[in-house]
Amino acid sequence: MECVYIFEDSFIDENFDAQPELDKNPEDREKQRKIIAAPSVRRAKSSIDNETKQLQEARKKRRNTVFIKSNLGMDLIKKVDLEEVYDVFKQLGTGRFGYVQLAEHKQSKLKIALKFFPRPQIKQADFVREYNYSYFLSPHPNIIDTYEGMYQTHDESAFFFVQEFCPSASLREAVERSPGGLTEDVTRVIFTKVLSAMEFMHSENLVHRNLKAENILIFDIERYTRVKITDFGLTRKVDSTVKYLEYVNCYHAPELCETVVNEVLTVNKSLDIWSLGIIFYYCLKGKFPWQKASIMCKPYWEWEQWLKRKSPQLPKRWDPFSEKSLKLLKRCLNPKAKDRWTVKEMRKIITKERLLKEAKHTFSFDDHFVYLDEENTVKNYGTIPKITKKKSALGNWINNTWATMSEISEQVVSAQD
Repeated sequence: MECVYIFEDSFIDENFDAQPELDKNPEDREKQRKIIAAPSVRRAKSSIDNETKQLQEARKKRRNTVFIKSNLGMDLIKKVDLEEVYDVFKQLGTGRFGYVQLAEHKQSKLKIALKFFPRPQIKQADFVREYNYSYFLSPHPNIIDTYEGMYQTHDESAFFFVQEFCPSASLREAVERSPGGLTEDVTRVIFTKVLSAMEFMHSENLVHRNLKAENILIFDIERYTRVKITDFGLTRKVDSTVKYLEYVNCYHAPELCETVVNEVLTVNKSLDIWSLGIIFYYCLKGKFPWQKASIMCKPYWEWEQWLKRKSPQLPKRWDPFSEKSLKLLKRCLNPKAKDRWTVKEMRKIITKERLLKEAKHTFSFDDHFVYLDEENTVKNYGTIPKITKKKSALGNWINNTWATMSEISEQVVSAQD
């Protein structure tokens, strides 16, 4: 059974102190209100190709973003008759607190995504906060674009805001189409863009808290030139506090799996780093390393034992990773949150180093590469004699000891399960 944990804030406005206030000038403030409440899609994504210029533009837009306190938001939420403004087609996805529908804006003929929050299921403050963070972050080229305006349906049954539509697939769907995982090059391209978005978020002291393959959208499944992060419903400021309410999934760090109901947790960037490590593994392997980061889960227990050097041999599922990738995974998937890497440190490995070991040994004869198979036969070049080494007495003792330890470990974990 898949594990799913949900977290919510025990309080809201106390921890939302990073938001700039509305302009004090009454005229400017009224103009801002009109812009936010306008029932149309006004803002388009910059067409600048240069990433540096895009980030500069993003920072300029962020400074001009209007953040609304939850107790001021109601008069800025515009009532809209959906049938008059949009042609709504189909449902794209659902979540615990809402759902997303594909629509077309009648005036601009632009296909968009409408994110709905049924009022019986969500508080106004939660809706306003998610819109604030979504719009605040959206100028970054690798974060889903959120258009200006908070709305509610004409019958007041749901809140909603407007985002750009992704016509292709999520990262989860892309991996599922590639048995055994994505290639090293594709993973590098995707992760470079994801890390750019996360470095931007963390530079603003914001933690996503819900990073997973389903929340990474790929706009062109063939070239992977447009990759964007979405869903900021759980985003919180660093050092804010949240209450643990329910349950967690395989993307969450062990400190989240060990909490109890109503326990207060402090938000920090290491939560996102752990999730990024899980997604990195998932991209290259096509499956998750474990169902839950708990010692009661055998695959995780084996990983933790190896990290603590209580087990001398790396679990086999980690063998395909290169030395540098394994270093990255050790630092991202470290049970000690304070020892986890930053996004910048992850980027150095992913952009510059080999991520997977070579599947076969490579030799060169007369400037040609030939590949050694399991029987030590080089195709088209005859046979290479197998190289053997004498095992020392110490080596035999280590192997025998490890076999015994592995057998005992399996018995212990089986007894716990």
